[in-house]
Amino acid sequence: MLISAMAAVTTSLSFGITASTSYEHPYAVARKFSTLDHLTRGRVGWNVVTSFLESAAKAYGYQETIPHDERYIRADEYMDVFYKFLEGSWRDDACVQDVNTGKYSIPEKVRRIEHDG
Repeated sequence: MLISAMAAVTTSLSFGITASTSYEHPYAVARKFSTLDHLTRGRVGWNVVTSFLESAAKAYGYQETIPHDERYIRADEYMDVFYKFLEGSWRDDACVQDVNTGKYSIPEKVRRIEHDG
């Protein structure tokens, strides 16, 4: 949340954010980064990590950490889904933001990502 405030008062500062692929859903992370990308005008980057600490697992309701190899298999698929949300779910001309009609987007130009995994 601080990134949006800092971006509003700076013009040449970029922001790198660490976020884990192990426990948060890719949809939620894609929304956060998409919003920050717009608010910062492209000045945001992602340090992609897989969480290995037991405390992180427990914070998300797991009894133990996901094993190393499984975390990286999940991270690979996570990134596929993340990019589908970010790059494939909205056509470039889907957002119209028409104040006169109150229409934000054209529903036909928002696509399902059709991921099986």
